[in-house]
This record gives sequence, structure tokens and C-alpha cells, in this order.
Amino acid sequence: MPIKFEIYRDGNRVMNFNPVGAIAIGPESVPIPGEVAFRDGQLVVDKTDDHATAVGLLWDSGQPGVYHVETTRLPPREQPYNLNVELARFRLMRIVQKQEDWNLFDFPRAERFTQLFHEAQTLFADALGKLDQPGDAAKLADQSLALSTDLSEQLAMFHAELLLNRRRASGAFVKHVIGCRVNSEVQNQKYKETVADNFDYVVLPMGWKQLQPEEQAFNTEAVDEWVELLARKRVPIIAGPLISLDEGGVPDWMFIWEHDFDTLREMAYEFVQKVVQRYRRAVGAWNVVSGLHAGAAFSLSFEQIIELTRMLVAQVKTLLPNAKTLVSITHPFGEYHAKAGAGVPPMLYAEMVAQAGVNFEAFGVELEMGVPKPGNFTRDLFQLSCLLDKFSTLGRPVYLTAVSAPARNNSDPDDQTSGKLDPSQGGRWHKPWDPMLQAEWMDAVYKLAFSKPYVESVAWGNFADLSHTIPGGGLLDDMLKPKPSYLKLQELREKFHQWHTKKG
Repeated sequence: MPIKFEIYRDGNRVMNFNPVGAIAIGPESVPIPGEVAFRDGQLVVDKTDDHATAVGLLWDSGQPGVYHVETTRLPPREQPYNLNVELARFRLMRIVQKQEDWNLFDFPRAERFTQLFHEAQTLFADALGKLDQPGDAAKLADQSLALSTDLSEQLAMFHAELLLNRRRASGAFVKHVIGCRVNSEVQNQKYKETVADNFDYVVLPMGWKQLQPEEQAFNTEAVDEWVELLARKRVPIIAGPLISLDEGGVPDWMFIWEHDFDTLREMAYEFVQKVVQRYRRAVGAWNVVSGLHAGAAFSLSFEQIIELTRMLVAQVKTLLPNAKTLVSITHPFGEYHAKAGAGVPPMLYAEMVAQAGVNFEAFGVELEMGVPKPGNFTRDLFQLSCLLDKFSTLGRPVYLTAVSAPARNNSDPDDQTSGKLDPSQGGRWHKPWDPMLQAEWMDAVYKLAFSKPYVESVAWGNFADLSHTIPGGGLLDDMLKPKPSYLKLQELREKFHQWHTKKG
């Protein structure tokens, strides 16, 4: 039996609704295969079993923003659920869980949160008392959700401030803390010099498709020039990802082997060997594999994904025993897993890699958001904090290798998708995206990330609006003029450097 929801807006039943980014979700907030569609005036979740299931979708929570949110898991039943009520229920439940995880119950200075939570809870209780008048119940639930979304962000930042102060007091910051990912195909001299002079390290992509466009032909000229410049200026390099099996990371000539794992393994091995040998003297850390769990271009089994990860990391270690190696998690919220047969959930992959004897030093994590694409819908700060917490038990440091959000609220014809992504359709953090909001978001996310003791460094995802991944996502515009986010990042960098030098 499917799970059905009625949807209300301002207390009125909605009979025409486009569910953006809608997915079925199982235990531990892990997306599962299932079809979500709006038909006959109801949001319907069809799946193959009768287990309790949640639904996640892009939802306008009013003043706090438009976010990809989820309901509690619900058993199938004849009568439809009230979507507004179930979204509010999940957020309140998650706040209680995290207050416990973060030891914020009865914490001094946290009383104001208790009062706000009580207000949100009371509104929700009133909504439950009016379930026989679903429009009124939905109105109360909407108020509860807006209040609890705002509260949860405040809680996340309050908790971050506590941990950040603790980390600062113990001098637990590394020296190379703020980096930036560049586009290694951009050869503009000002672009290169500015990034080399103003960051602690550079994430330098060395993708398979870019470096080996033809089976027997290597095209390394652009990367050679970058490596030479960064080595001359003594800027540490995180190279890679070397092997990424998403649609844009695999050379076209490889697709004839998409059902031949042995050949894929051999070709990937050969590529990694050549690249590592070529740049071994200049590179400080290798981002060996990225997003293998997301199953985009090749249908690999779980065993094959783990085997490929282990083999390629081991190969780098054989060539360079002291090299620092990263295994990267892309799409950490796992929406891709809602498609039947697509990869494995990101945290399951991370746990297995950490436990399966893979000899790597750190996880890389990419957090790019604000566009209408699975994996990139806007999430609020509380959701980001909950996500990062999942890495706390894995026993490896985390490097955020690409953090990004838009600086504009419309599509950008010059980005890598040629304007196919419109941020106004991908969610809203408090208000429509603009350059000032991008800087505010960055400030909050960096503080949140660095409050986690296992997050060692953060790299912004796009240096400038030149062949960038997110519309207006660069720190500099297309004329290489600094945006507010660039100035904010330099301010943060200075602050973290001071905290590092005060060590001991």
C-alpha cells in the first residue's frame, strides 16, 4: 500500500503541486528506492515493501527559508497523512535528539532555546488536537515548523560557538586550514597568482577525463603549469580527485568498458600510477577516489566499490609510502540512492572504508548547495551540523574539499552547465541568494565546520566565476574582482592563523 499525504498552504488544500526533489527515505534518514508523485490531489509514495517510510522534498518553511526537509517515517495506511504536520513533527523530534547528543539540556545560557522549543511544541500539540480540521492543523504545523527551523539553526550555531572556543583554547588548529579548489584548465595569470598568494593550500583537480582524453594520449600541459607555479610559491597541493566515476569524470573512451569491472580496474590503476609518478615531488596529499559510492557512470557492486577504493589507495601508498591520501564523499545526503540500483548510501560506504583495512588518512567531503539538482538542494545549518556529526565516529579527520553556494538568484550562462541550474529553484537560505548572503552563509558554515574537532581544513569550491560549478559560486567575479565572500574568507583565515599561532 502506498503512503499518501494531503498538502495545505495557508490552511487551504493544495490540488496542484510539483514535488521538487521528492524522494522516499528509510531508517537513519537514508534515501531508498521508491517513486514519489503528486496525483489525484495527493502526494503518493510508492515502494516495494510495507515498511514505515518518510518522504523528503524541497519545502517552503516561510521566513527561515526553502530547504530540502523530511517527514518522520510513517506506516502505510488507507487515510492520507497531513504533510505539513509530519514535516513539523520530524524537525521537533530531531531537535530533541541533537540537544541530547550535544548535552544542551539544562546547559547554562541555553534557557532561551528551551522557551522557543516549548512554543514550537505547543503549536505542534495544538495542530495534533485539530487533525479533524486538517486546514487548521496544517496552519499551526507551519508555524511550528518555521519556529523550530529557526530555533534549530540557532542551536547549531550556539553549539558550534562552544566547541570553537574549546578548540581555540586548546590550540587544536592545523597550520594549513583555509584552501580553495581551482579549475586547473584556467590559465589566466592573475587568477593563478591571486590564489597562490592568498590561501594556505590549493585543491588542484587532476581528473581522468581531463588528463587522458584519449586512451593512449595524456594531456598534462595545463596541470603541469599549475603544479610548477604552486611548487615555486611553496603552496601545498591536494591533488585530485584522480578517479571519479560520475558522468563528467570518466573519459568518453572508457564507456565501452562500463560492464567490465576488470578492465575498469586495470585502466584506473594505470592512470593513477602515471599521475602519481609524474607529480610525486610536488603534491602533499592525494584525493585518490571521489564519489565511487554514488554509482553514476558505472554499475558496480558494493564489493567492487570497496575493492576499487582499497586497490587505488594502496597503489598510491606503494609508490609513495608517506603520502597523505583522501577518500572523498560526494552527495553526502545520498539522494542518488533513491534511484533503484544506484550506488550505496554515503555513510555506509564511509563506515566500510574506515573499517575494511583501507590505508588512508582522511575523508574528503564536498558540500555544494543552492541549485535544483539531487545532492545540491539547499539545507539549513542544523542539517549541515547533523551531517558532519555522522563523521565523528569514523576515526579519521575530515577535509571539506569543496564548499560552495551561489551569489546570485538566477541561472549563470557561464557556469559549467551553461546556465542549466537556477538557484531560485534550488532552495533559499533565509532570503534569495546574492553576494552578501553568500558571504554570510560562508561565515556560518566555516565556523560550524571548524567547531567539529575532526574537521581539519575547508576549501571553497570555486575561486572565480570562470568555468565554475555553482552559479556565481566564485570568490571573485568573471573580471577577477573580489566579492564579499572573498573578503570574508581572508578575514576568517587571519583569525584561524592567530588561533593556530597562540597554540600552547
